[in-house]
Amino acid sequence: MPNQQEATPAGLGIQELLQLLPHRYPMLMVDRIDSLEPGVFAEGIKCVTANEPFFQGHFPEHPIMPGVLIVESMAQVAGVMLRTRSRPDLAPVEPATQQPARPGVMANIHRMRFRRPVVPGDQLRVRATHLKSLGTIHHVKVEARVGEALVADGELMLGA
Repeated sequence: MPNQQEATPAGLGIQELLQLLPHRYPMLMVDRIDSLEPGVFAEGIKCVTANEPFFQGHFPEHPIMPGVLIVESMAQVAGVMLRTRSRPDLAPVEPATQQPARPGVMANIHRMRFRRPVVPGDQLRVRATHLKSLGTIHHVKVEARVGEALVADGELMLGA
């Protein structure tokens, strides 16, 4: 079994994610990338644990992952897919300064549907597929599953 500090055989481990994404705990919503075709497709995992800070208030007696954080997980997986493309303007680190590149932002959430709750103990599997780009705006299709059950799906527009 690979150490989580190393790249997984088909994707990226936590150290690579920390280099690619500007997010940090508690807002890092992806634990690893299992499948990646840069600029085309990515599939990542978020392990949902009972000690996540949002479960303290959402909801203590019936904890469910907030939909907005499921969408954030989708956006982060899509961000990894886009940041690993060969385009220099999407590189994760600015070459001259070695500082992190400016973070991407969500521009639009379209046709998002939530189909079942995500609860502690679930392993959220997120898929992002690039649909098209207009300049620095990227349109992606996203879905999240727990096991085979679809829990959320829709489309995001992300600005790089």
